[in-house]
Amino acid sequence: MTTDPSSVAAAFYATIQRAWNAGDGQAFGAAFGTTTDFVDVRGVKHHGGPDEIGSSHQGIFDTIYKGSTIRYEVDGARAVGDGVVLANGLATLDAPSGPLVGIHHAVSTVVLVTEDDGWRAIAFHNTLVTA
Repeated sequence: MTTDPSSVAAAFYATIQRAWNAGDGQAFGAAFGTTTDFVDVRGVKHHGGPDEIGSSHQGIFDTIYKGSTIRYEVDGARAVGDGVVLANGLATLDAPSGPLVGIHHAVSTVVLVTEDDGWRAIAFHNTLVTA
C-alpha cells in the first residue's frame, strides 16, 4: 500500500470518479471510512459510513444527477501524520438535467486514513465554485 500523499489522493479521486461516472453508489461509498463526515455541495452534512454515503449517492445518481459525469484532479496532498493524508481536489461536473444542469466546478478537501485494507476518507467537504 502506497504512502505517497499525491498517489493516495489520486487513487481516492480516481475511485470516486469511476463510481460517479458509472452511477454506482455502492462503489462510491466504498471509498469512505466506517465513520465519515461528508459535507455536500449544498452544505448539507452527512455522517455515516460506506452504506449511508453509497445509498445517498445512489439516490442522486438515479435522479438529479442521472447521466452526469465528473472529472477530478488532485490540487495538492500532504501527509499530516502517520497514516493520515490531507488533500484537495478540483471537480468538473457535467449534468445533463436537474438543479445543476450544465457544467459546474467544485473544490473538495478530504482527510484520508489507513483503515482495514486500504486508504479511506473520514472527512470530505465539497464546495461549489461560483463566479
